[in-house]
Amino acid sequence: MNRENKEIADILRKEVKQLQSDRLIKLESERKLEQRLMVGRQRIREVINQLVSEGILIKYEGKGTYIAPIVKNKYVNLICSPSIKLNDPFYNRMLMELTSYSAKNSVNMIPLTLDTLENGDMISPVLMIGKFEEDSLQRIKKIYPHIISFENYPDHDDFAQIYFDHFKIGINAAKVLAGYGHKKVVHITGPDTYASALYRKNGFIRGSRKNGIDYVILESKMNFRGGYALADQISNLIMIRKFTAVFAANDWMAIGLIQALRTKGIEVPDQVSVLSVDNIPLASQFAPALTTYSLDANMMIAECFSLMDAAESRMGSREENNVMDEQKFHKRVILQPILITRDTLIKQDNPFSGR
Repeated sequence: MNRENKEIADILRKEVKQLQSDRLIKLESERKLEQRLMVGRQRIREVINQLVSEGILIKYEGKGTYIAPIVKNKYVNLICSPSIKLNDPFYNRMLMELTSYSAKNSVNMIPLTLDTLENGDMISPVLMIGKFEEDSLQRIKKIYPHIISFENYPDHDDFAQIYFDHFKIGINAAKVLAGYGHKKVVHITGPDTYASALYRKNGFIRGSRKNGIDYVILESKMNFRGGYALADQISNLIMIRKFTAVFAANDWMAIGLIQALRTKGIEVPDQVSVLSVDNIPLASQFAPALTTYSLDANMMIAECFSLMDAAESRMGSREENNVMDEQKFHKRVILQPILITRDTLIKQDNPFSGR
């Protein structure tokens, strides 16, 4: 970092430290910082990126930059559902960001499995990643009074849940596609054992019925090969039945499908539009760049630590009271995705006869 950037970073670092609390606080805009500090926009961005790398600031795509909450919990338990696949892009990114966030804030993570539940710090919260079966969930609840889940459990209100509304993603996808003139849409999805895929599919079905979309649901593995394998069926739907768009359950399925369609002489978006979910790093670099919903793992993690610290700040000394604020741990935080519009989605000029 050059001397000028270091001076600006020192100023912002000091200001941010004074503003930090147990909740997320939005940083003033780049334009206001530029005017107040009397430096160029590029320099402001370089300094912000430096403070993000230090864990002092957090960037949310489409929402701006926030001051990271103060982390008071020095221990946190972590357990992943056995159903999570090692190559799942969303959970991989989330675990990576969670590890990075914890390291920057000197938080010790205690990894657990269903066989090692009793090896954790039972006073500290346990973070549940992925969907757990009911019997497994009851085992976790029996040992840990403070649970934060990153999935939606509609029938449970006795622990905190922070999640993206996948049902609404499906509804919104149908609405967006209809708004672009697409009335014949294929939805490629994963097995119903993936909660996110199931909710997105059900939301898409409801949204399609509401918006008068003729739809077909095709199931495959939620990876590159899964999308690639569906190309024969989808090319027939495009060429024979005049389907004009595909809604993919995630970006990897979309990328696999686009690659396979290309080998068949079908180009995206000229002959078929594609909308997907996740906004993986490759989504913006792939050609054509994916139009996709961004699910910001950083947002979930920051909300998680903010919730833990807000709960702990309302309790007395831990030696006097080992119970965190129970109201905070019966809370639902429903996050909204951001639609990132790029190249794979275009308007359907003549929705009645294909392109």
